[in-house]
Parts: sequence; structure tokens; C-alpha cells
Amino acid sequence: MILPKQTRGWLHSPISLLLLPCILITLFVLAYQPQRQIALDVTAHSSDKFLDHFHPAENGARWTEARSGVWLPGLGGGNLSWRVDLNLSGQRPSRFDPPAHVIMRVNGAVLAEFDARNQEQDYELEIQPWQLGVNGDLLLEIDSTTFQPSPDERELGVRITQVSLTRSHGIALPSMRGFLLTLVLVGCCAALLRMSSNTGLISTRAMTMAEFINPLRNTWAWVLVAGWLLVVLARSWDPPQASWWLQTVTFGLLLITALVWLIARVVSGSLTRDQALRVLIVFALAALVRIPFDLGRGYEGDIASYGKQGDIATYIALAWKTVSYGIHSAYLQVNDSPPSDNPPVLLYPFWFLGWLYEQLISPLFGRTRLGDPDMLRFMLRLPGLAADLLAGAFIFRVLWKRGSVSFNAALLATSAYLFNPALIFDSAYWGQTAAIHVLFMLLSVIAADRRRYDWAGAALAAAILTKPQAIAIAPLILLLAVREGGGLRLVGGAAVATVLITAPFILAGSGGSVVQEYAQTTQYHPFVAPNAHNLWWFITGGRGWQSDTNLIGLVSFRRAGLLTFTAAIMLSLTLVWRDRRSLFLVAGYQALAFFMLNTQIHENHLLAMFAPLVIAAVLDRQLWWFYGALVLTSVANMTLHDPKLFAWLGYPSNEIYGGPALAVPRWLNAAVQTMLFMAFTLRLVIPIATELRLTRTRIQA
Repeated sequence: MILPKQTRGWLHSPISLLLLPCILITLFVLAYQPQRQIALDVTAHSSDKFLDHFHPAENGARWTEARSGVWLPGLGGGNLSWRVDLNLSGQRPSRFDPPAHVIMRVNGAVLAEFDARNQEQDYELEIQPWQLGVNGDLLLEIDSTTFQPSPDERELGVRITQVSLTRSHGIALPSMRGFLLTLVLVGCCAALLRMSSNTGLISTRAMTMAEFINPLRNTWAWVLVAGWLLVVLARSWDPPQASWWLQTVTFGLLLITALVWLIARVVSGSLTRDQALRVLIVFALAALVRIPFDLGRGYEGDIASYGKQGDIATYIALAWKTVSYGIHSAYLQVNDSPPSDNPPVLLYPFWFLGWLYEQLISPLFGRTRLGDPDMLRFMLRLPGLAADLLAGAFIFRVLWKRGSVSFNAALLATSAYLFNPALIFDSAYWGQTAAIHVLFMLLSVIAADRRRYDWAGAALAAAILTKPQAIAIAPLILLLAVREGGGLRLVGGAAVATVLITAPFILAGSGGSVVQEYAQTTQYHPFVAPNAHNLWWFITGGRGWQSDTNLIGLVSFRRAGLLTFTAAIMLSLTLVWRDRRSLFLVAGYQALAFFMLNTQIHENHLLAMFAPLVIAAVLDRQLWWFYGALVLTSVANMTLHDPKLFAWLGYPSNEIYGGPALAVPRWLNAAVQTMLFMAFTLRLVIPIATELRLTRTRIQA
């Protein structure tokens, strides 16, 4: 359809450009105007998101804990008065027990204080104008005395059967946060569309960003208008649900957009539309494969953390502590919360995700007793997922930038890394954090390969401050830096990164605790091979959980491990000195040697090898069989110590620590990994030995 010239001119005029935003804003404001009662069915599953620290529904009601909350964000109408109606009772086991004492607060202000009766009773609470703030956020806190029913150990407060809110008449101001969140949501959609346009996934003409988001100039921009209208319609249909989902979806999309932007920046290059689409499919599938595993419980061994089991319970406890008392409190004894034994880098994502969980899901998080929320368990898996994807992006970039490597070879190597079952097992199924320090280790090697030793030092410091195992590649980076005159830049980059990472702890006076954390590394799991199928598991016949100070011949296992690993370091340094082009191969070997030769090693400490090794395998195809074989043995190592597997087989939980169950497969897997390590070592030694023999022959001749 061809519009008349006069009509086209009006559509492109400044008046028309201003009219559409005015219409959209007006619709947004009108969506907050219908005055209606908001009634929460406290027993409905759809209301769970609004009820913070309530017990599960039973007999048409819910019991509160000592402090519980009803959380309704972004209702709007903060300029008007509201009435809250509750039906509650303070039933107690005996009529001689003291009545439940209740304090009701709205956004921190006390509304009522009373003793609840045993019988159900209706209560009305009046909320004054502006008490909900400019956003119309309602946090109704219910503090009460509790009792313990005899059949279980729950702490029960009062019994709630009904919660409803009624807004007074008048023009309601919309939620400012809701407005900003809608802008951010539409902005994220615009950014994703723009990135799709830049890579050729959608067809648009060349235009500025202002033209791109203008639906009168760009047809794709009507998607943004549709998104805005969807928010308005949802808000008009069900205000509480729409407001909650708006903030949750917006923050989720914001994180996705940031990750996509980072990956796009890393892999950016002269990609055709078809190539960009194939890269997008690989990364999207890699993320989708991990998400179902991220929804599980994760690794649950006997690592007790605040009454729960497993590593993710430890992460939840750290998120709770850092949100409650600040990130600087991690290494301090605060009330009943012990100092953390996790390195400082990991505390930042724990704190951030805990803070995000408090802002979006549970406003009482950090102010009540520690729980075990499934949503936070999922959120704490996201750093590992992001680290895996970013490592894959850097692998693609390193290979694609090399003129000798084809696009297909680079994408194949990226896929081999992203779909490595060992990585998925660790970061998604178990919920471990190895992917984060693996990413920093890879960045350090890449920076050293490009002779950017300032960045190599910063990445290496970040890796070591994430997990001490990253020190495995430090000798290689240091040798190259000193040899090529980059020693000062390496040290400077490492120093700056270290100061920035540890600054909150230094300012809080707990910087010494960070140093002590690393000085006491040898005291954590001082065993020969705690579940690692390495040389020592093989030699001891699977008795890896004995003390590594025990003697093997004239020396202890620990000293023997350090001596053999030192020999491996000397071999690696020799190889890099001879040919720096072997850096990725040698970095992979160093990570493997660290796993195979040292004591106190766990089953997932092998994973740092795969990123540099897959790059080396593209440059030398004979290494692919090493990569594939070690993937299989690494998965077998973790599977044969998986708590869920042993629970499913009906074995006691302590069998994961080297008991008689599945002892033979474990030892055989250790034997295979030992043989692979020896073959890898011989492959590196033979060229050196051959060169020495030829040199000796020439000298004798």
C-alpha cells in the first residue's frame, strides 16, 4: 500500500514522532486507574510469590514464621490511602499457653500491635497516603511469637486465611519503578533487535539508533510497541501478577541481553549472516542444555551449611550473610555466622545474586532465618553458565582470528567445549563454580599469547583469587613475561586486580583473613586424593582419603606430589621456552599435571585443562583423541562419586568417599587417566629427546 506524499510527510513530522510516545505513556497511566479490591488466595500456588517466609498451605490457610511478609511490588497508587483486611488466628496447643503477640508493619512502619485470639478474627489496617512510596510497593510484615507443634519441628506463628487490599478513590499515580522497568524491558528488546540487525539476522536498511527504534521509520520497531502494550494489558488484567512478573522478566532479560552483548563483542568479526546464525544456534543450544540441570538440587554431599547439605547450600549461606551484613563481613565471625572459607572473587556473584533475590523475590531475605529457596539455588548456578558460554566465545575468537583456522574448525572446537559433558556435569548438574576460575585462566593464557602481560597478570590474579588451583599456569605466564620484558606489566596488572578485588575486605579490616585463607590452603582436605582419580588414587588402590602426610617410601605423599609436579613444570617451561606457539598445549598439560600429580585434589579439578586443550587440538589434530578420552574419564570420575547415584543404588552416603562400592570401576578409571597422562607426557618429551639426540649426533660428527 502506497501512502500519499502528504500523509508520508505527516508520519515523519516531529508531531507524529511525539504523538506515539504520548499515547503509550497515557495508556500506561490509565492501566493503574481501575479501582478494585486485590484479594490474595493464600492457599493458591500462584500466590506463593507474594508470601515470604510462610509455611506451605494446609487446611485452607497458611501459618507464618516468626517474621513473615506479604510482598506486592509496584501496585502504584502510592498517593492514595489503602485498607488491608486480614483474617487470622493465633491458635495455640493449650488454652493455658500465652496468646500470640503480633506486630503488623507496612514498609517498616508499625500499623498495629495486638494479641491474636485462638478463633479466627478479621482485622482492618489503614495505610496512609504516600506510605507505600512513589512505587506503591507493599511489604506487610507480620511479626509474632511462635510455638512448636509436637509432631514436627516447625516454628508456627499465626494462621492466615485471607488477605485483601482496597484502594481509596482518586487518581492513582503509576509506579515509577514499573515505568522504568517497562522502559528497560523495551530497551533490552531494542538492543537484541539491533544486534540481530547488525549481524544480518534481520533485514533492515542502514539507520541510526533513533531511527531504528522509531516504528514510523523501521517496521521491526513495532515489536517494541507490542511489548509496551503487552505490559499495559497485563497490568490492567491482573495488577499483582503483572507487577511481579514485570520486574522478574525485566531483570532476567537485562542479564540475558548483557550476556548476549558480551558474547557478540567477543566473537565479533567478519561473519556472514549464515555464520552468525550458526554461532547463535550453538550458543543458544548450549544454554538450553544446561538450564534443566540448573533447576535441580545440585551436589549434596556431607558439607553441612546452616543445617543444609551441599555446596549450593554453602553459597546460599554466603549470599544470606553478605546481604545481611555486607560483603565485607564474609571473613568475619558475625553472630552465629562463621567466617567464609571461599576465595574473594566468588563472594561477589553470591552477594549480587542474593541482593537481587532480596529485591525481587524475598524482601525479608537477610533479615530472617536462613531458608533453602529453590529460586535462589537456580540463580546461584547462573555465574557458572555465563562463564562456560564466555569461555566458549573466547575459544571461538582465538581460533577465528587465526588465518590458518577455518570458520567450521573454530565453531567445531567451540561446540566441543560448550557441549563437553564434564563441564555440564560440574557447572549445571552439580552447581559448582569451577567454570569461573577456568574462564580467568583462559583469559590469562590468551593475554599472554598476545603479549598483553598487564591483562595476563590481572586475569591470573582474578583466577587465583577465585580458586587457588589456578596457580598451575602461573610459571608459564611468568616465564614468558620475564623473557619478553613484560614482567613489570604482569606484576602491575596482578597488583591492581588484587587490590580492586580485596578492597572491601581491606577497608573492613579483614584483609588479613584473605591472606590467611590462602596460607591455610593445605589444611583443607589434607588427603592423598579426595575423590580425584589421579596417580595417587591409582597407586594406593583407591585409598585416596588417607592423610597425605603418610609416607610413600622415604617421603610423604604430599612431598612426592610436589616433587613430581615440579618436574612437570620444568618440562612445560622447557617447551614454552623452545616454542611459545605451544603455549595453549602446555597450559592444558600444566592443568592436567596439577590434577594428576598433586595431593588434596578433587574430582572436578581436571576441568581447567579443556579450554586450552581444545584450542591446541585445532592447531594439532592428533590431540583430539586426548581431548575426547579425557572428557570420558573426567565424566566417569565425577559420576562414580555422585551422591545421587549412590542414593539411587541404595548405598550409604559415605560411599562417595572411596568405599567398597564401585571401587573397581574407580580404580580402573584412575588407571586409564594415569596412562593418558603418561602418554601426553611422552608426546611432549619425545620431540625434545629427538632434538637432543640430533644435536649430540651433529656435535660428534
